Amino acid sequence: MGGTVRHYPRKKLVMTRPVRVPGYGKLPTSVIHKEELIEIWHDVVDRVGLTVNTSETVRAVERIGPHHFRITSDRGTYSANRVVLAIGRRGVPRKLGVPGEEESARVSYSLREPEAFVGDRILVVGGGDSAVEAALALSEQPGNEVKISYRGSAFSRIKPANLDGVRAAIAKGSIEVHWETRPVEIGPDRVVLSADPDVQSDVAVDQVFVFIGGELPSGFLRASGVEIERHFGAP
Repeated sequence: MGGTVRHYPRKKLVMTRPVRVPGYGKLPTSVIHKEELIEIWHDVVDRVGLTVNTSETVRAVERIGPHHFRITSDRGTYSANRVVLAIGRRGVPRKLGVPGEEESARVSYSLREPEAFVGDRILVVGGGDSAVEAALALSEQPGNEVKISYRGSAFSRIKPANLDGVRAAIAKGSIEVHWETRPVEIGPDRVVLSADPDVQSDVAVDQVFVFIGGELPSGFLRASGVEIERHFGAP
């Protein structure tokens, strides 16, 4: 249990306001870190008596009658009168799709333990909150050299606290940003960054962390009978 939260860095602050869980009551504190929240969820499940099947993937949801659904997973088939799809917005982590990415064991799409990386040359790809938070956490570890590759010219969609933090880290020299670049190749000990087709540069790396969003399960949702509406201007 934990979903996306389980992939957050250690001790990340995940809740800052009071929450009441149906059948359980008010959570014991309004300021909760990652590990505390996961422990609370386990307690909720035990006390409420909720059945949770982990490591099970739903393959299909079919409507076979009014208020009657058949759910097929990699473990079997279920029947239900109602189905709640609480699958979040993260989806499957989006990959770069560049040469060397699949072969490299140094490429990761989440960061759980920043303290496991010490004395490394690190490239973080992306410019959202997840990328900036990972870069900040990694820059605090001894001996790390942290660089960010971001296709934008400025951080424009991140939380104010993250913006202040990354600006301070850049000014201090603990994080270096390669603006308006994207990786085009990943080698054993370096990444080739491209600013445009004619301008490329090599960055020496020991680890690469990619935070460029997720591939939404649109096909699964449509096959399940869910209509998807796109906002005007959305890709």
